[in-house]
Amino acid sequence: GIDWDHIAAISDITGTVDSPRRGFLLGSLYALGHVTVVTIVGIFAILVGIALPDWVDGMMEPVVGATLVFLGLWIVYSLIRSGENFQLRSRWMLLFDGLRALWSWALGRLRGTPQPIRVQAKSSYGVRTSFGIGMIHGIGAETASQAILFLSIAGVGGKLVGSLMLVAFAMGLFISNTGIVVASIFGFRVAKENRRAYMAVGGAAALFSLILGA
Repeated sequence: GIDWDHIAAISDITGTVDSPRRGFLLGSLYALGHVTVVTIVGIFAILVGIALPDWVDGMMEPVVGATLVFLGLWIVYSLIRSGENFQLRSRWMLLFDGLRALWSWALGRLRGTPQPIRVQAKSSYGVRTSFGIGMIHGIGAETASQAILFLSIAGVGGKLVGSLMLVAFAMGLFISNTGIVVASIFGFRVAKENRRAYMAVGGAAALFSLILGA
């Protein structure tokens, strides 16, 4: 559960909300979405003997990596442009806002009233979005490997042992992700009290996103 990609995703959520209580709620929903997908995959692997094909990892990893690179470049651009007025934005919300802007531009071209592409909206995470992003991350990275692990356990120890292992794994995943939520909320709250520290956190987030995404 203490995975670099989880840290990046949870920080992405908690760093863009003002209320610690809301940050905890949304971060926990991300963890719950991740656990939900892993549990469903595990159940299919143990009870039905079905595991996700290897190509799922190969398809999802580049998508998650590309969003991290995109966020890193955007933070660098925002730091240069905004200076001390810099504000962290979620990479997924930036992506969604950008897609909405492209859709509006495309509609304008079709209707004969073309307009420049402007990402004006500033969406923020909600309950459904946080849970959904957790599910997206649950599909990618190491999920197929986890399914094979549960499948192997069930083959050796039986479905009951496999099910107990799945429950233990899901609990460990949720607990560790919740710990990351609390740590990230505390870190961002301290940083926001000092603009220079906040900008430094932004710069560190950009470097972290670029390296991890690449």
